[in-house]
Amino acid sequence: MTNPSGIPRLSIPTTPTGPYGQKPAGPIGPFGPAGEPDPELPPAWIPPWQYEASAPSLQVGARIAIASVEYTQSTQFNGTTTPGYGTDNSVSLVAYKTMIARVYPTVQRGQFGGDTLTGSYVTGELTLSIGDRVVYTTGPTRSSGARIGSVAKIDRTLWDREFTLLGGGGGHGLGELIGERIEVNCPLNFVVPAYFCKLGRIYATVRLWPVASGSMSAIRAIRTEYLQFIDVQAPKVCLVRVNWTDSAGNINSPTDQQMLSTLSLAERMLPFPYFETTILGTEISSSAAFAPPATNGGCNPAWTNLTTTLNVTRIFTALFQLGDIVYGMVPTAAIPAGSTQINAGCGRGAGGGFVNYQSTFAHELGHLYGRFHVAVPGDSSDDLNYPNYGGSSTSIGEVGIDTGTSPPTLFDPAANGDIMSYASSQWISPYTYQSILDARGMHQSQAINPNRLRFILILTFRMYRVLAGSDRIELKTVAHVKTAGVPPAHPAHAVSPVSIDLLDGNKRVLSTHHCMYVAPHGGGNCGCNCTDGRVPLDREPWLDFAEAIEWPDDDVSEIAFHQGGKPFHTVEVGKAPEVEIDGPEQQENTLIVRIRTSHPREKNVSVVVLFSSDDGLTWQPIAFDPPEGSVEIEKSRLSGGERCLFRAIGTAELQSTTADTDRFSLSQTARRLYLDVPSGECAIPVGPVALSVLIDTRGLGPVRPQEVRWLSSLDGDLGTGYSIAPFLNEGRHELTVTAPDGLGGTLTTRGIIIVGGRSR
Repeated sequence: MTNPSGIPRLSIPTTPTGPYGQKPAGPIGPFGPAGEPDPELPPAWIPPWQYEASAPSLQVGARIAIASVEYTQSTQFNGTTTPGYGTDNSVSLVAYKTMIARVYPTVQRGQFGGDTLTGSYVTGELTLSIGDRVVYTTGPTRSSGARIGSVAKIDRTLWDREFTLLGGGGGHGLGELIGERIEVNCPLNFVVPAYFCKLGRIYATVRLWPVASGSMSAIRAIRTEYLQFIDVQAPKVCLVRVNWTDSAGNINSPTDQQMLSTLSLAERMLPFPYFETTILGTEISSSAAFAPPATNGGCNPAWTNLTTTLNVTRIFTALFQLGDIVYGMVPTAAIPAGSTQINAGCGRGAGGGFVNYQSTFAHELGHLYGRFHVAVPGDSSDDLNYPNYGGSSTSIGEVGIDTGTSPPTLFDPAANGDIMSYASSQWISPYTYQSILDARGMHQSQAINPNRLRFILILTFRMYRVLAGSDRIELKTVAHVKTAGVPPAHPAHAVSPVSIDLLDGNKRVLSTHHCMYVAPHGGGNCGCNCTDGRVPLDREPWLDFAEAIEWPDDDVSEIAFHQGGKPFHTVEVGKAPEVEIDGPEQQENTLIVRIRTSHPREKNVSVVVLFSSDDGLTWQPIAFDPPEGSVEIEKSRLSGGERCLFRAIGTAELQSTTADTDRFSLSQTARRLYLDVPSGECAIPVGPVALSVLIDTRGLGPVRPQEVRWLSSLDGDLGTGYSIAPFLNEGRHELTVTAPDGLGGTLTTRGIIIVGGRSR
């Protein structure tokens, strides 16, 4: 099917054909076991049935040439091109991530100097093939083609448009001469949906021909390149809602859809095909001042305290395989009206930020994958290896591209900084993109052996700087849990200012745990020009830690804190508290449990409340030290089952007591699906329209891009994937999106958009 503008829609031929419709004579070898081309073939290899046999041997007049082709999914480019910055900017292609091919056509003069092509327009097609089998063919995004000329006239920052400048005389630079005509040309762009960017090897063939003479013209150009898409595991991201209370006592909470949409920019920008996202049942209440920037840059106390709490949650989500990344979402109501400088987020093992601040989430995720700041004044931890391209120290050095808008948005390196900088406008550089891709193993779940259960001591504490008469260690959350999971790994740049020895009754060291500290990183900002000149650790008033310590099978009598010498603080193992849990009490849409604790010496017993939907096989955290021992949670926040239970773990003097509720049944909660389509009063023009879907997996496993299917009541099947940009004809489209619900059924969500009019 061809749309009115002439742009070919998605085409999957049932019988492979050559460029003129001819069938190949048969399988062309050598091929691998799955029919893929042999990797020993040179990158320029072209399947024999695609050779341009009719090309004349003597070039008399001007001909079309392809200066270069860039295959990009977020930041240009893949491979070698001109202009470019060599290996610094060569990035890998990720399977199941939308790809754009940018083709740079130029004119090659004939042997007798004739040139009838400069200023004319060319069009073409892009074909993906495996062996002799064509898997996808598409035309360019611009039906009228691209104007061609010399390589010097090609501007990589343009998308489907050209400029013509006429000089007025008497000036300097462009248009200096009277009547001088200066043309700036754009590339020819092709979009490959994520579904066709499959894992493994594939050949991409581009054919160009003049618009005026059509695809059968003898004046044409062809280029075939070998592409390799690599497998990248979707990160498991757990989101925690922060309920913020303002000065009037009003509670402000971000919605599920707002929280999920905050991830969408990072999903497109970073080298991941999608995120496996779960909104946790646990929530955090706060009235802290998150917005003001810290006096010394970095994170202010509100963010630091939040990330300390989130790091405890992160230990539980890692131990029970819920997620490797934990991020707290603060409502934007916490930003004072009229603020010109804010601290928009913070990362310190776990991260947090304001909801809807999409670039802040991408920035903090960069920190979680070991990326330092780029050219932040006064920041001693700046990335000293960041390539300097001779321009701005924050420049990305290459054109960035956002495939989630229609048309795609291009980011000129002259006006945009790297996402890890504090530039007011940001996108990701090839250097940062590839560095995160290379570090993707930092946050990937490790398979666990359910038979290898062991005790883990979860301990959060604050270590104060030495002051006369003060206690240097303040214990906060303490809990023993039995699990087969692995505690989360610390970033490579974490340091160990203090260690803990576990001692037996004879003061013999059974094991030593090195507590790791991650210096906080201030996040993306809103007009903030503050620096990140962090204070050395030995000058901080205190340091906060969240640790998961493997507890030996031997009897531990005490733990001792030290900094390489004599212990400066010890805690003896004493008596366990008494713990009772009642409930759950069901009230309409909520469940309520109440916990009571007592201890002969400790007034404040540390309490952790967990929930299991599978009879205690896996757990998720629900609350930490609930006020007045009462926990109230919406049923819809919990995954259901036939044998659910709540567990309270009370800890005092390093000894824990566990109390469980009776087993109860709870209706199972499927994944949640949210549609993100153009809305408002703006007209949606005929053509490609950016559509995306947001999924809360509810801990039921990932939804792969090929499992998300889009349908239009007007145009039929639109394709698959989290984000698509199909051509939509004029009219009223009822969109239907389906995905597996995680319980054996299907999720369906619908929306209506009116192309050529308004949407709702």
